[in-house]
Amino acid sequence: PAEAKPAKTTKAAAAAADSTAKGLTAKECSTKYQAAKAAGTLNGMKWNDFRKAECAAGASAAADTKPATTKAAAAPAAASGKGLSMAECSTKYQAAKTANTLKGMKWNDFRKAECGAGASDDDTVPAPSEANYTKEPAKPTTVAPKGVTFPSAVSAKYASETPGKGRMHTCLDQYYVLKDANALGGLKWIQKGGGFYSLCNAKLKG
Repeated sequence: PAEAKPAKTTKAAAAAADSTAKGLTAKECSTKYQAAKAAGTLNGMKWNDFRKAECAAGASAAADTKPATTKAAAAPAAASGKGLSMAECSTKYQAAKTANTLKGMKWNDFRKAECGAGASDDDTVPAPSEANYTKEPAKPTTVAPKGVTFPSAVSAKYASETPGKGRMHTCLDQYYVLKDANALGGLKWIQKGGGFYSLCNAKLKG
């Protein structure tokens, strides 16, 4: 449910999104629409109005002709919050954070409550938007479970960051890809002997 100041909330959400909202694809706009709907910040705005107001160039004709289909596809996830990908959950989390509706809930609590993560899910992993590099992880003393894949180099989009920070963000991106694919083999982000971050960081350092 929305907080007591919907008008202010909507302005804040719009301001925060203003610089990045232009040129969204229909799929990205749909994800944003569902996040706003879940956060209670639509203020009665319908799909096509939201698309024109918040997604600008991404308001394509293709999406215009089938708004019901887009909404129908996203509705089950919005209704139950189950089965969201890490990227979708992160978008929903940021929308709730911007709208001030988290009520003190942290990322991993939010994942379990709103995105269908299990009670025993990894509590050591940070949200993509909240990952802070402080120091190098401990050197791993174990090997990765069979089938777990690591990036071979720091992602180009993090080339401007310090080496340690670039490795952390590259590893975090890969962790979430494997998490969505259920391909971590039980490996957590941080764990005794070497979690995914430690093993991935060591791999990137060569």
